[in-house]
Amino acid sequence: MKFFRKHLSKIYWLLAGFILCKTPSSAQLNLTQQSLLSFPGQRVAGVWHYVDSLNHEYALVGTEHGISIVDVTNPASPNFILQVPGISNLWHEVKTWGRFAYATTEGIDTNGINDGLQIIDLRYLPDSAPAHYWHGDGLIAGQLHKAHTLEMDNGFVYINGHNIFSLGRGVIIADLADPLNPHYVGAETLNYCHDSFIRGDTLWTSDLNAGFSVFDISNKSSPVFLANQATPGNFNHNAWLSDNSHTLFTTDEHNHAPLAAFDVTDLNNISLLDKYSVGQIVNSNYFDEVHNVRVLNDFLVNACYGSQVTIVDASRPSNLVEVGNFPILTGLSWDVDPYLPSGNILATGETTGLYVLSPNYVRACFLEGVVTDSLTNFPINLVHVEIQSVSLIDSTDFTGVYQTGYHVAGSYSVRYSKPGYITKTIHGVVLSNGNLTMLNVQLVPDLTDVNEKNNPDEVSVFPNPFFESSNLFVSGELLEQFGPFQFEIKDVTGRPVVRIKQVDETRTKISGRNFSAGIYFYELRNETGFSRKGKIVME
Repeated sequence: MKFFRKHLSKIYWLLAGFILCKTPSSAQLNLTQQSLLSFPGQRVAGVWHYVDSLNHEYALVGTEHGISIVDVTNPASPNFILQVPGISNLWHEVKTWGRFAYATTEGIDTNGINDGLQIIDLRYLPDSAPAHYWHGDGLIAGQLHKAHTLEMDNGFVYINGHNIFSLGRGVIIADLADPLNPHYVGAETLNYCHDSFIRGDTLWTSDLNAGFSVFDISNKSSPVFLANQATPGNFNHNAWLSDNSHTLFTTDEHNHAPLAAFDVTDLNNISLLDKYSVGQIVNSNYFDEVHNVRVLNDFLVNACYGSQVTIVDASRPSNLVEVGNFPILTGLSWDVDPYLPSGNILATGETTGLYVLSPNYVRACFLEGVVTDSLTNFPINLVHVEIQSVSLIDSTDFTGVYQTGYHVAGSYSVRYSKPGYITKTIHGVVLSNGNLTMLNVQLVPDLTDVNEKNNPDEVSVFPNPFFESSNLFVSGELLEQFGPFQFEIKDVTGRPVVRIKQVDETRTKISGRNFSAGIYFYELRNETGFSRKGKIVME
């Protein structure tokens, strides 16, 4: 009877027409598909890896009716081993510790038996994988029925987004000294926790619209809150630390929300370094946000809503550059695991199955610099910087800094443009993999559009450019209809240098004693909001 039960799932899959789509290796962008294994009648969620004592590599796949175990030692020909039954639910997440797997789901058994934390004994693979459920002990005895995700670290399991409201639905921490019988030791209770990441004595929680939080868990029975930070999409789905623990990469499960890189070296001064959005959407039914991010050797391996897996070079976390992309064409790429000893990547497509991918990790060619005004040497904000032949566009920030890059080395033309400045194109910019090319650029103001927002018959400044003084001219018709006016001149940082409280003459002298050489912007306005604007150049 045990033999029959052990092989029942294999018989089921054969009868059901279990599908193995072994496609020819088809390289996309630095990711090659070795195989695709589908699970008829089941959607697919989380995935993790396991390696036995004989160095056989396995994929543990969260399929809709449990955890499916697949031998991927031969990546081109994955071998379905068995399915460990579980509650029927879309969400099945799985991680491993030692020779055991631990799984969670959002589903609840109406009999209250197959609930809580599922524990799967992997020691008997490929023959069998017996399993049972842990519902909690001690303070939470019999209370754990479901959870959204889980993480493992150093002999402890961290159960996220569970059902126990008295513990805030945060993170339950249990000791795995006895792997088959976890022991509750404590909980983080600040917010609902969707996912978590642990390194050393620090717990990082992804708390959806509460951003991410950081806790000291040196005493796991009593986590201590350290910091909290909002994320760009205000719905932090998961997070992962860089290899050196200096940068936290976060995802937000909102349409078009970017992956973000945060400097977390000082928890009292967490700062946003960069944001990354998927380079292309291969399925118009889905948006482009990253669903789950993993970090390996300063690369980000991402499962994305845009029906694809991407690789990003994060060796310069303030300049995230996509260097790999594999389209799965249909459905959400739910999860990704790049940690097999072979280097192969496991990825899941919610409606397609398990992908085994071979990566080519290529460092980006980085291009960075500062754009300044040729007359004032001040930085220029919102300059469009385009690597032309590949249509990569970045913009400068308020300090004039731009940071971009590409995955293919070569010689490129780079175009710098902004309204009010003469466009500049630099040819022969050499980019090389793993290296930074610094290119600082000065743009020349385009003085032909000084009064582009005015009718020159209504408002003008002459002479312009000027040295010691100039004159503001306002037509009599404009004064009669909208006057009197206030007049103000600001420098490129927005600092006022001239204010005239009342302009009620057709000619008003402007003194240059408060000016230094450079570009300035003026506005003539009245109390009702009517205004005319323009540009002045002081020589």
